[in-house]
Order: sequence, then C-alpha cells, then structure tokens
Amino acid sequence: MTNNGRSTAEAEARRHTGDLRRPTRFGDAINRYIGAAGYHDPYAVAPVRTVSPDVATAVEGSPGAGVIVVGVDDDPISCIAVDHAAIEAELHGWALRIVNVQRPGKEEAGERLLSRLAGRVRASAPSTPVTSRVVAGLDRAQLLLAEATSAGLLVVGHRHSATAAAFGRSVADRVGRQHTGPVLVVRMPGWPVGPQWGRRSIVVAVDDSVPARVAVEFAFAEARVRGCDVTLLHIAGDGTKFDHRLDMPSAVPVHHKIMSGDPVRALIEASEEAAAMVIARHGHGVVPGPLLTVASHVLPHRAHCPVFLVG
Repeated sequence: MTNNGRSTAEAEARRHTGDLRRPTRFGDAINRYIGAAGYHDPYAVAPVRTVSPDVATAVEGSPGAGVIVVGVDDDPISCIAVDHAAIEAELHGWALRIVNVQRPGKEEAGERLLSRLAGRVRASAPSTPVTSRVVAGLDRAQLLLAEATSAGLLVVGHRHSATAAAFGRSVADRVGRQHTGPVLVVRMPGWPVGPQWGRRSIVVAVDDSVPARVAVEFAFAEARVRGCDVTLLHIAGDGTKFDHRLDMPSAVPVHHKIMSGDPVRALIEASEEAAAMVIARHGHGVVPGPLLTVASHVLPHRAHCPVFLVG
C-alpha cells in the first residue's frame, strides 16, 4: 500500500471510528451471563437487558440459521464454549443445541453433563430455547459434524494445555476444516473477563481475495447483532486499493489498521484486544504463503479471543 493509500486509510478510520466507551448488547449479555453462571464479578453492575429491534443474521439464507450447535465434553473449556454459544444464541434470537459425544455405554455420564450445562444456560437466558443430545460413538469430530449439518453456527472449545490438547486440537481442527458453515473456536486464556471486554471490536483481516470479502461481510453482520465496531486489518504491500476493497455499511463503526511485518503475528497480537477474530478458511493472501490459509490454521491455536472460521 502506498503512502497515499495509508493516508486515505487513516482518514477513513477517523471518519468511521466509533465510541468504544458505549455499552453494547454483547457486553450486557456477557455481564448478565457471568453473574447468572455463578462467577464472582468484582465490577457487579446490574446490566440493562436490551433486545435489538433489528436482530441481524450473520449467515443469512443458510439452512438451519436459527440453531447454534455447541460440542462439549467434561473439560472446563466446554463450559466456556457453552457460555459463548449461549450468548450468540441470545443475541441472534436462535435456539441452542448442546451435543456430547460419548463412548458406547457411557451415555449416562453424558446426560448428567448436559443437564448441568443446559441449566447453566437457562439461568442466564431463560428465553433462549435449549435442547441437548448425547451421541454414542468413537469419532467425536465426525459425529459432531453430522449433528451440525443444518446449523447456522457450530461452536467448539479449544484446549490450552499441551498434554490434553492432542485429542482436543484434532476435534477443533477437523471441525474447523470440514464444517461447511461458520465455526466459532473458543480459546479463552482468561475467562470470565473484565467489564471492558464486551466493548471490544470484531477484528478481521483484509486482502483482495474473495474469501476475505466473505469474512468481512460476516464480521459486519455479527457486529450489527452485537452492537460493536469492526476493525479491519489491512495487509501492507498487498497492492489492493483501499477504496475498492469492500462496501462498508454505515451503521457499523469501522476502524482501519495497517499490518506490517509478519501478518500472522500481527493477527495474534491484535487478538489481545479483540472480542473475536473472523478469518476466511481459504484464500490467496501475501507472504508468508497464502495468509488467510495460514491464519486459519494458526489462530485457533494461538489467538487470545474466540475465532470465527468462515467461507
């Protein structure tokens, strides 16, 4: 990107910048959910429950867009995945289905787990329809994919530890690669979060590829639901023209940042201040290699916030 292009981007950022101090529907939902789920909240302030009159759909037109499926097991990350799935379901006005895959003969343990997690959701969002299902089998990723065939969003947790992650990583990775719809990979090193987290923006990487445009469209749709801003990370030197990249809806405040150096590292650093990242699963980026393809493999393992994989 030329110096003139950078100046244009900076000017656009100033014109579109939103007020990060304002409350958001996403932040209200998080604060209420944290309180209802039994977390200690040192910033306890009774949030005002609001319902958007124009609840948007981030996957408009897709079959089953009214259902979110979240895969769980007995690992603590599953509780966090359910938290995020429930918040998404409430904001979108969708139903939530909690799925646990158990070895044959262990279904009773799965039922106990699902009862506890479903109760966790009902305590914070009683208006959100919640169902649960135990599926018996050995290939957890494949069975979870089958359960989510018609879902509008599939949510999975991602373990952090090196010891447990071999199995957990393979499930998250396989689901992220193979599911035909959007996938939310929840990797939260710190949860519950502070009061400012709900005001953070959704961050999405931008290049001139078609998959990147799909990711940007998804990010704007999700931001409309949450009531938050979008931060576009532009790839320095990609040769694209800023004003021809995409059509930005005026209803969503937009911030623009130019990435330099290692773009994947820049994305990881940006995730430290993001409410969520949106990454296209396939695309033709710039060095190192196809950026979006590299990012879609790396970020679910190393991001500091949940990651949407789309496209």
